[in-house]
Amino acid sequence: MNKKLKVFETFAGIGAQHKALEILKKNNTLDYEIVGTSEWDAWANISYHAIHNNNKNIAKELSDEKIDNFLKKFTLSLDSKSPAKFSSIKKLSRQNKEILYSSLVLNNNLSDITKVTGKQLFDTTKGIDLLTYSFPCQDLSTAGSFHGGNQGMKKGSGTRSGLLWEIERILKELKKIEQLPKFLLLENVRNMLSNAHIKDYEEWLKFLNSIGYNTQTYVLNSNDFGSPQKRTRVFGLSVLKPDYNFEDTFKETKEVIEKNNQPKSVSEIFSITKKLDEIITTKYTKDLSLNLDEFINSVPNNTYSRKKIFEDNPHLFVKNKEELTKNINYQKIKDGYMTLTTRTITTKQDRNPNAGVIDISNTIIEKELIKRGLNNKSRYRFLTPRECFMLMGFESEDFNRVIKEICRKDILLRQAGNSIAVNVLVSIFMHIKEQNK
Repeated sequence: MNKKLKVFETFAGIGAQHKALEILKKNNTLDYEIVGTSEWDAWANISYHAIHNNNKNIAKELSDEKIDNFLKKFTLSLDSKSPAKFSSIKKLSRQNKEILYSSLVLNNNLSDITKVTGKQLFDTTKGIDLLTYSFPCQDLSTAGSFHGGNQGMKKGSGTRSGLLWEIERILKELKKIEQLPKFLLLENVRNMLSNAHIKDYEEWLKFLNSIGYNTQTYVLNSNDFGSPQKRTRVFGLSVLKPDYNFEDTFKETKEVIEKNNQPKSVSEIFSITKKLDEIITTKYTKDLSLNLDEFINSVPNNTYSRKKIFEDNPHLFVKNKEELTKNINYQKIKDGYMTLTTRTITTKQDRNPNAGVIDISNTIIEKELIKRGLNNKSRYRFLTPRECFMLMGFESEDFNRVIKEICRKDILLRQAGNSIAVNVLVSIFMHIKEQNK
């Protein structure tokens, strides 16, 4: 391995970029250092710390007052949408606050992107090679197209997706002190390239070109990268010229962007290819190492709307051949039939449409529901938060560390749905390594 790639993660979430880089490092392929992060979601910071720092607690001996005074310096959110009052942060459990404190310190977290300056970033990191920015998608996604008056990521719109332009401000400030990173990596939903938003993206690319970057835009489906999830996302890889021979595609049409310059999957090389039956549990045994409650808590009530969900969405696993959903490919497994892929993991599973449903009839789960007197429950379940994390490319052991600190299903599903497919990132980082020979 050559010298370390110094990385700053903005909109860091639970650290999919960090996870992908760690896979490459463990395979002696690419060395790196996360020199700083920017993430204001308190729960995401706790999960990031659990996954990447194994819940290391450096605040255990500190007084409540010292922890509270430190946390008070940051703009933090508890719902990933709006800033939380400090009184709400103060009410978190002592354990949560200790881990949040540890996360902010050990991950060099500058928190709210609107407060980060180029000088602060440089002073904190002493220079970076790669800046990643997976800015909020709510105002760009099809489901959220009416957020912020349907302005998407338009400059000056004040929308959450409009936070993209905070990156413009930071890059301008870095350019003034001659500290632009060599590489930039954007990620967002495919709808960013739709007719409604393509002009804003073109404006963004022209800005990048004006300060010295050539950019290639990729539309990649995680299912093509060894993941059993159909998740199509836009990635923009920008390389600082003239040091690197990197073809600029910012002038190309949307159709050309979607077809050309695709990074190749390296999932087989690094043994991170997964089949769906390696992720979704269908054989529930009493000595199951996973918590039985994870499955119980993913069984919805048997209401009319939930019956519609069952009827309208793919049956990811069924026991009987006659129950197979039409026009969907299945593979035979020991106890039934399983699809080859899921739909895109979103921030909720109890919705229509969703990623798919799983038959639990005649299983320990069904018997446990009856035993607990939960007779109003359905005989199918949704994906569990653990399965969603794994479908995004994280490991079961990563999730085990997270649930030591967070057990709320809504938060965990939100974190998985907002993350990035790790397998795709591994391939993109390999592409960066090839450019950086």
